[in-house]
Amino acid sequence: MTSINIVAKLQIAAFAVLFCTQSVFGQWTDYGTWSGISLSQKLSNQLEVSSEAQARLDYDASRLGSAFANLSVSRKISPFWKLSSAFRLGASRAEDFSLETLSRIAVSAKYKHPITSNISMSLRFQYQIKPDIKQTVRLSPALYYKVSKKMRIAISSEIFAKPSLEGFYHSGSRFRILAKHKVSKRRWISMGYQIEREKHTPDPWTQHVFICSYDLELKQRNGKK
Repeated sequence: MTSINIVAKLQIAAFAVLFCTQSVFGQWTDYGTWSGISLSQKLSNQLEVSSEAQARLDYDASRLGSAFANLSVSRKISPFWKLSSAFRLGASRAEDFSLETLSRIAVSAKYKHPITSNISMSLRFQYQIKPDIKQTVRLSPALYYKVSKKMRIAISSEIFAKPSLEGFYHSGSRFRILAKHKVSKRRWISMGYQIEREKHTPDPWTQHVFICSYDLELKQRNGKK
């Protein structure tokens, strides 16, 4: 119960930061879509590899904001802890609307613990760095609800922090609700809604995003005959 209380408090804090602290800043609102496809495979009970391709539309879903591919490796080091590393490569829109290379390396640690037979919680810490040495730290609490064998619901929030001469500062927040439906064996469709707000920039913005993705889980490899 202590774990779920901590995650619930983090969710409430992130939600409050998302909707309350931004009111003192002038900002513009955008609407977009994120669509993607992912492929994952367990190499063992502890080791998993995955790849994902994603396209993100912005400016009221009228233009391609970014497109990229992710390659990640994850390893469970205990029943509750998982360590991951990921590499992203693609292209994104620059401030002058031209396309520029998008790449980054990220490492993360995730703690996930069951609360009841159909409810679990997680807390993820991620550090990412780009070739120009721009760094970001992300903290993401989440709650998961298993509705049935074929339906999952996740509610998550995320707080972003970036370094400055005075230390790390809060640069933005996200709040997301996602429904995941199993369409066939090892195949899932996810649909959801996300709101993201940026702060401490000359022109802070708010973005509402509709999310749709298709996930394919390959059969686990088994070296034993």
